[in-house]
Amino acid sequence: MKFPGMRRSTPDAPPPETAEEAPHVGVAQRAAGSIRRHVPLPSAEEIRRAALDAPTVRENLLPAMPGPQVADDALVLRVLDLALRIGEVQLVTGAGAAVAHDTMLAVAGAYGLPTCDVDIAFSTITMCCHRGLEAGPVTTMRNVRYRTQDYTRLATVDALIKDIVDQDVPITSTQAFERLAEAVDAKHPYPRYVAGLARSAFASAVAVLIGGGLGVALVTFVLTAVIWGMARWLGRRDVPTFFQQVFGAMVVTLTALALAYSGALLDSPAFVVAAGIIVLLTGLSLVGLVQDAITGFPLTAAGRAVEVVIATAGLLVGVVVSIKIAAAIGGPSALSYALVIPQDLTPQPDARSLIAAAAAGVFFALSAYAPWLSLPLAGLGGAAAWAIFAVSFDHGLGQVVASSLAAGVLGLIAMVLPRRVGTPPLVLVVAGIAPLLPGLTLYTGFSQLATDGTGATGTGNTIATGSVTILLALTVSLGLAAGVSFGEQVGWPVAKAQRRSLPAASRARRPRIF
Repeated sequence: MKFPGMRRSTPDAPPPETAEEAPHVGVAQRAAGSIRRHVPLPSAEEIRRAALDAPTVRENLLPAMPGPQVADDALVLRVLDLALRIGEVQLVTGAGAAVAHDTMLAVAGAYGLPTCDVDIAFSTITMCCHRGLEAGPVTTMRNVRYRTQDYTRLATVDALIKDIVDQDVPITSTQAFERLAEAVDAKHPYPRYVAGLARSAFASAVAVLIGGGLGVALVTFVLTAVIWGMARWLGRRDVPTFFQQVFGAMVVTLTALALAYSGALLDSPAFVVAAGIIVLLTGLSLVGLVQDAITGFPLTAAGRAVEVVIATAGLLVGVVVSIKIAAAIGGPSALSYALVIPQDLTPQPDARSLIAAAAAGVFFALSAYAPWLSLPLAGLGGAAAWAIFAVSFDHGLGQVVASSLAAGVLGLIAMVLPRRVGTPPLVLVVAGIAPLLPGLTLYTGFSQLATDGTGATGTGNTIATGSVTILLALTVSLGLAAGVSFGEQVGWPVAKAQRRSLPAASRARRPRIF
């Protein structure tokens, strides 16, 4: 009987030869023989000599190759852990996923591991080293559990990256671990209260920049100190960011409306609330969000987008609830103060505005623990961004285009900035665009939603109008981030041309800078 797929037995056929007499020749063996005939493989002695002559082997790792000599698990894990920790510091301080990705690959390549893969998914970093056919791949992972703004630490880690990837022979992995540990565990360059006072001064400068007077600046200074101290107190008790934003917005809005209702604040309370909103928005990674979306990291961009939306929703809830409380307690007269929003606030590149913008840049950099030498550059960035924004707006480009243009120029300058200046590019970028955040536009939309078309001013605000105003504010914010990313893309070829003076190996490994 014959079954499908089986040969018919033939008793008279000779028995098959044994394996010793006729070894089976498979596809892999035939392919190997073909390759050997056309591309002679190096001998074991040639591989050993190439490994000993490699420039990065002396005190670090053997290069990864598919021959009999591969880096062992302990050494590979050491380099992968170093690269992961460096990438984690970059993500924590607001850099884009593409920056951390390129940096980690550059660090691994400098230590002799050129065949690595990196995957970044918002709060998770995974890195794998492939070691050819003679050993299995090694994979490790880290979680990014917090976000912060500490530009001194970022500058220290960037100097470490330069000593690894910009040299023909990088520093040893042991030295790199020691320097990284010192950078992460080091104390802030100045006391915490100095950073707190600088953040309050930043809010006051922004209040003056958007049209407020001396009284608004003073009230904003005090309220910023209160809400920042409250945010720290809530953060130590693991209160989610959403509720921190709600409480912060409520403190600012209720206090500003109460002062205006009592007559202690002569200017519009909208200036105070808008400055407070800008302060609460500066901690968000808007630049990193857009960069991740543009450079091919959609999961990380989606995670950052959720963070931004939740934080903005917290501000919305805090402002709307505060306006409702004020209307319930003080009646229509109290509600009318919430709706007093100046409309004719065309930005001007005059001396007063430029000084306020420069002060905002300096104080923001100081609040983010930027190195002392970078403070003047941050001030220049703030003044330059405001001047470009004001001139562009005056020529009819509109708020969105004018903001994006100012951010694009800052991004381009940050890319071509000489590395020997020692200033993290993020200091210039974030300090420059922070005063351009649309705090007043956001408050306008929030107040329109709070009134539901029943405002005492009779302007007939509706939910649709408020939604459109909030969408405009979000568009301005995304335009700022997109402008920075566009400036980076334009300046990247210029930055590559500047690296021609570096050694040949480091020119190929140097990653992007922000």
